[in-house]
Amino acid sequence: MKQPKERRCPVCQEMYTPKRYGLRLTCCCDNAGCRLDYAQGVRAKESEKAARSRKKAFLDDDKAFQRAKAQKAFNEFIRLRDAALGCVSCDKPAAWHGQWHAGHYKTTGARPDLRFNEDNCHKQCSVCNNHLSGNLANYRAELENRIGMDRLLALGVELTPKKYTAADYKNIHATYAAKVKELKNELK
Repeated sequence: MKQPKERRCPVCQEMYTPKRYGLRLTCCCDNAGCRLDYAQGVRAKESEKAARSRKKAFLDDDKAFQRAKAQKAFNEFIRLRDAALGCVSCDKPAAWHGQWHAGHYKTTGARPDLRFNEDNCHKQCSVCNNHLSGNLANYRAELENRIGMDRLLALGVELTPKKYTAADYKNIHATYAAKVKELKNELK
């Protein structure tokens, strides 16, 4: 029969030779203290893994979390799509070194059905978006130039508000993450 190899105790780091091959994971020093510490560590890792699994399952079904992820991907797409353009509301050029936002013409609070509408959202400087409440008068004039009057008027048509589910938001996130990846590859 093959003799067991000498091992290092994962708890106290002392070398030991198991009495039987492959059965003992810790040494026998300190009246089974190492075995007890080892078992508690294993249980702690297992419970931590289970908690991560529960958290992941929770986040998969969490509508607010999925909406935030979808909105982040959508906003990144808008900023990349309009990278060569300046602010939709003012005369800041694309080379401006401030912060760029994805500004909505019709707000997401007033028109949640237009939250992910590409005609409703364009690259906007942080000054116009945050401090001038979107600078909507100038936004409309430039929006007419960019998308045309027909598509601009279509934004004003009231639709039945759609109730998004977490799965809908996951699909939107996947769609815009793929579009972002495609645009980044084109820009290289």
